[in-house]
Amino acid sequence: MTVEDVIKTDRFRDNLAAYWTAQKEDREAIRKSYEAMRKAGGAKGMKIPAHPIDHLRNLTTDDLAFYYIQIFAKRCLLPAAQRLYIQQICGQAYALTVAQYVVDEFPELESELLPKKKAN
Repeated sequence: MTVEDVIKTDRFRDNLAAYWTAQKEDREAIRKSYEAMRKAGGAKGMKIPAHPIDHLRNLTTDDLAFYYIQIFAKRCLLPAAQRLYIQQICGQAYALTVAQYVVDEFPELESELLPKKKAN
């Protein structure tokens, strides 16, 4: 499989969707925290620091995968910070997807390749 073949799989899209949802939820929690501080009188005049996700939050996982392929082909016209952010998020999903494929072939490597589930 090539990199592009892996990116086109449903498994990659599912992994990317999980990472993307977590990132958006974290950013929303930070935004709410800042708003609560301002309402309580603290952090007057302070704004939440800018982050590339602010410009990308409306993208779907298909959009992210498309941009990821474009970044590899060096044809992506997004600003550098956004390209780097997409590369990081999609890179995490890609690494997990490849690890899952390896574990499918060699189940004995599961404990070393796949992240442990967190107990709540």
